[in-house]
Amino acid sequence: MTFLQLNQIAPHVYWLAPDDAADRPLLGLIAGTRGTLVVDAGNSPAHAQVLFDALAQRNLPVPTFALLTHWHWDHVFGTAALPIPTFASDETARIVTQMAQLDWSDAALDQRVADGVEIAFCRDMIKAELPDRTHLTIRPPEIAFTSQITLDLGDVTCQIVHVGGDHALDSSIVYVYEDRIVFLGDCIYDDLYHGPRRLTTTHLFPLLDRLSAYDAAYYLAAHHPAPLTRAAFRGEAALLTSIGRTVDLHGQNRDAVLAVLPAVLRAALTEDDIAIADAFLAGQRLTIVESVL
Repeated sequence: MTFLQLNQIAPHVYWLAPDDAADRPLLGLIAGTRGTLVVDAGNSPAHAQVLFDALAQRNLPVPTFALLTHWHWDHVFGTAALPIPTFASDETARIVTQMAQLDWSDAALDQRVADGVEIAFCRDMIKAELPDRTHLTIRPPEIAFTSQITLDLGDVTCQIVHVGGDHALDSSIVYVYEDRIVFLGDCIYDDLYHGPRRLTTTHLFPLLDRLSAYDAAYYLAAHHPAPLTRAAFRGEAALLTSIGRTVDLHGQNRDAVLAVLPAVLRAALTEDDIAIADAFLAGQRLTIVESVL
């Protein structure tokens, strides 16, 4: 597997691996006899072009539609390189339309970070992927949906569903019915935009239950290095649920949370476990503040 190679996971489904060097997410492709859907536009025209080059090498058909799973820059900056109709939820379409009007120069990015409306990580990754943004064009979606929409691509059906989540409230997934594949986008990840990274049990737990209910063989998350089997996804969901419940039980007592987690998880704590606990603690703090306000 390489960052430039299109990997096949099912008869109709392909994926391009994510690349953390400039925060390139996983891109997906679902190819039917009547149409081909791209999942996410990539973090730049160059990233989108990698996908087009890879599908040409496999003699796959030129895409006919694209979906934006949510509004974050690394999933939408490649839209100008996709000369095809694009689907997105109503909220994603609204935000991307606003993004298309923004100044993306270094000075403007730095100012938005200073103002607290952008985060330093995204600014730095944008500069790494696109040092020259003079001609950057963001193309808003042409087709917006409220809750879900189904595409019949010919012998394969894609259900595009708005699911929300902590990472971005506008998040959508794609369920490829015949091949039992779920493209998750970033929906199971933490929120980056409200201070410390955060997760909330109120948003994440119902989402995990909803995702687990799909008859899926594999789940593809946009910044995981490889697809998750059904068993692996359930394992991640169980880990998140166990840590979130422990934080709910002990509140803002971080020492108590970390003290009991090894027994709860039946394993020594890893750095990732501690980071997840801290994210739930941050989410709980924000929820407390919001309830007071």
